[in-house]
Amino acid sequence: MLDSLAAWLADSSVAYAMAPPSGGGGGSPSFLIQLAPFLMIFAIIYFIMIRPQQKKQQEIRRMQEALKPGDQVVVSGILGEVLRIKDDIVTLKLDENMRIRVQRSFVTVIPSSANAEQAKAPQKEQPEKQK
Repeated sequence: MLDSLAAWLADSSVAYAMAPPSGGGGGSPSFLIQLAPFLMIFAIIYFIMIRPQQKKQQEIRRMQEALKPGDQVVVSGILGEVLRIKDDIVTLKLDENMRIRVQRSFVTVIPSSANAEQAKAPQKEQPEKQK
């Protein structure tokens, strides 16, 4: 039985059938064509995830550079008013006698002007009408 298997493997027609095709008809595709799906996936990820995050970081950086005394800001969840800015340190007023110093990079949000005005002005209770 081993003799017949060895004879079959030694047969030249079997060896040609197992060899890769020769000639110009069925060659492998070029390297760029094989790389194209990966480039397309990277482009999709860039435009969906990376680019919007970079824009958001630029906007926050511009907002941090434009800080001025009197601005209402949020720092790590703490609301305060900017008193002064010296180099990279921002002094915030949280209450009448409470001030903290934080790095400028920790200032994340300047609330909209409507929200800032509501935060500054104390809420006045309106008397209810009696019937």
